[in-house]
Amino acid sequence: MTDRGPDRSPSAPRAESPQGDAAGGTDPRQVDPKRTLARFGLLLTLARGAVAWEIIWPAVWPLLGVLGIFLALALSGILPGLPGWLHSVLLATFALAALGALGHALRRIALPDEQAGKRRLERDSGLDHRPLTALEDRMAAGTADVEARALWRAHQRRVIARLGQLRVGLPRPGMAAFDPWALRGLVVLLVLVGFAASEGNVGTRLAGAVTPSFTRETRLPPSLDAWINPPAYTGLAPIYLEAQIGAGETEAEAQAAGPPREALRVPAGSVLLAQVQGGSGAPSLQIAGAAEPFENFAHEAYRLEHALTEGDQLAIEQDGRTLAAWPLELVPDNAPEVAFQAPPARTERSALRITYQASDDYGLADVTAVVRRLDQPEAPPMELDLVLAGASPKTSEATTYHDLTPHPWAGLPVEIELVAKDQPGQEGRSEKLRTVIPERIFNHPIARALVELRKELTINPDRRLPVVQALSGISEHPEHFYHDIVVALTLRSAERRLIYDGASEAIAEVQELLWNAALRIEDGELAIAERRLREAQEALMEALERDASDEEIERLIDELQQALNDFLDEMIEQMRDQLAEQDGQEMMNQEMPPNSQLLNRQDLQEMLERARELARSGAKDAARDLLSQLRDMLENLRANPYAQQMNQDMQEASKMMRDLERMMREQQELLDRSFERSQQNQQGQQGEQGQPRQGGQNQADAQRQEQLRRQLGELMRQLGDALGEIPRPLGRAEREMRDARDALGNDQPGQAVPSQTRSLDQLQQGMQSALDQFMEMFAPGEGQGEGQVGARPNGNQRDPLGRESQGPGQGQVNREGVQIPDQMELRRTREIVDELRRRRGERSRPTIELDYLDRLLDQF
Repeated sequence: MTDRGPDRSPSAPRAESPQGDAAGGTDPRQVDPKRTLARFGLLLTLARGAVAWEIIWPAVWPLLGVLGIFLALALSGILPGLPGWLHSVLLATFALAALGALGHALRRIALPDEQAGKRRLERDSGLDHRPLTALEDRMAAGTADVEARALWRAHQRRVIARLGQLRVGLPRPGMAAFDPWALRGLVVLLVLVGFAASEGNVGTRLAGAVTPSFTRETRLPPSLDAWINPPAYTGLAPIYLEAQIGAGETEAEAQAAGPPREALRVPAGSVLLAQVQGGSGAPSLQIAGAAEPFENFAHEAYRLEHALTEGDQLAIEQDGRTLAAWPLELVPDNAPEVAFQAPPARTERSALRITYQASDDYGLADVTAVVRRLDQPEAPPMELDLVLAGASPKTSEATTYHDLTPHPWAGLPVEIELVAKDQPGQEGRSEKLRTVIPERIFNHPIARALVELRKELTINPDRRLPVVQALSGISEHPEHFYHDIVVALTLRSAERRLIYDGASEAIAEVQELLWNAALRIEDGELAIAERRLREAQEALMEALERDASDEEIERLIDELQQALNDFLDEMIEQMRDQLAEQDGQEMMNQEMPPNSQLLNRQDLQEMLERARELARSGAKDAARDLLSQLRDMLENLRANPYAQQMNQDMQEASKMMRDLERMMREQQELLDRSFERSQQNQQGQQGEQGQPRQGGQNQADAQRQEQLRRQLGELMRQLGDALGEIPRPLGRAEREMRDARDALGNDQPGQAVPSQTRSLDQLQQGMQSALDQFMEMFAPGEGQGEGQVGARPNGNQRDPLGRESQGPGQGQVNREGVQIPDQMELRRTREIVDELRRRRGERSRPTIELDYLDRLLDQF
């Protein structure tokens, strides 16, 4: 064979293979030789690269491992802190190791040739008998034979067609044999940790790692920064510490230099923060006979954080020298103190009033009243949260009100102890006072009986049978509770629960049912409105105490305003019913106490709006104080003011309403008689003998009708004097009475019936009109039901807020002396807050200024 290559003459005949390539399954005639050869060249290059990687990577791994370990040590910052000679020895060791590893790599690295690449291709492609060597074959003889050349070209196409099956696998350096412990992963991890610990100072640390230092005189002198952060709850500012012993001085030298300094007075639990830069070696804190080393966080930089809980001297030392020392006096955090300012008492609305005074050296966290039953001291106590006068105040003097009338303990003797806590959790306790939890006095006998049964379940929860029998007896007489179906169902449900539910939880649920039934029988909707008012007050006070958002406070104020309106409306409606009720009983003729005051709805609404403005302007403490004063007024307001005490004007109004109602009854009687006689006349039931008797009755009724008309005229005069005008329906009623009198005088009762009917209707309209005018007169103000809503006893001639009143009958509240910002101050505060918020919204301002604005806005 010769090495001349194939004959590429265009005149050479081509031998075709009709059956294609039996080995590859590819028709050689459909193969593009150029593209196939180009792909073969690329695969051959990749195969040689894979073989080269399998040779190079195991050879250079020791060198890369040595360099990785050195890089990790350099980035950690350990090498600069070593002595110069040790640092140099390590550098030389790493250099020799690197050179040895490099020589080892150079000896083992040998780049693969083309034959090695082909063998890799054949092995990865699964080809046997080294078919790629056929690409190098040449015709040795028969080049002049046309058929031989054609056969040779067909052979070449078949070989090229098989190149399409070639594949190159991934390199397999076999590192598991060279590194069975996978130390290469540990080296990579150490390098990553070194980069993270360098904190961006990569260049500085690498430079320090390759430059050992043999002189200690080049170190910077130590500099110390130290300050003390008191606990956050104290509200004290950080204390910066000035060194009292110079750097490099011993303590004896410093004491000889001058008199000792005053001791540092800091709260116990404060945190000392100190940083030392420069010097030689890590400094340490000497306190209470123990040494605490500083932490190295950068090159020649150390820091320490230590909580001060004991010791009378603290000193910072470095390399046997005292950098600074301070005498120390730790001020302990004393437990809070709390005491009753007055014994617990009952308010006009049967709430428990607790007046207390508490104090703490740094601030109160909360104050609670722990209530224990005297008959069962082992029972779990009841805890009442008391209102604090401000957010974490050092002193708090406040009066809190708690409506415990729904509680099962109402009416039972108890022992109350006040507990005050500060931020660290220390407790202070007051003396224990005994009292009786206020219970509501019910006037309705059924309501009173239900409350007594409720109390019986509290005292003797195991004796259910007497309570069941009593409830059954009450249910058998629904007329005693106005045939109220809700009350009837409630009583029956309570009775069945006691019979069939033996769980202890059933007692509390039955007591709740009995309480709601008693309230419904006694007051109806007024009791519900009063409970909602108290709940709204407590929710708003709690939100102001925890510094809630402006949106939440606005919503709670709206809810309180609505609850206040509902409560006052129910009180006025109750008063209206009492004025209109006439059952033969005379209303109380007692006058209101001379030192009492009428509270005006408009004044109450103004106080609530003032509290809203204070909260908007950021003065939440003042808003809380004002709401506390409003709560005092409402708590001292009599729930049924007009049922017990009425002034002279109201007595006269009540008498006129009774006279008017009496006239309506008499007019109804006259109308009934007239209608009866008119019906008898139409039916022809009266004979001649009956005419004189009927005529006599008509004349008597005519005289009575005239007397009733004159009485109405006198009453109209009285109403005109009291109201300033006479209700027009009464004037029309007087004219209809005159027409009825004339008809009866003419023995025409049928003609009198229409006039008497119209007069009765006008009397009803006139009574309603007069009643409405009296309501407006006794409750002057704007809107429905506004005005004076109740009386507050005030024996010291002061208004409900404890200030001097303006005088009797004025109906206004004097706000002089109350520490509440006026409108000008509120407006100015609002403008300041708006300006701060506007500047805070300008993001272009410096960061330090934005932080300062944030701290200012936090105060509001």
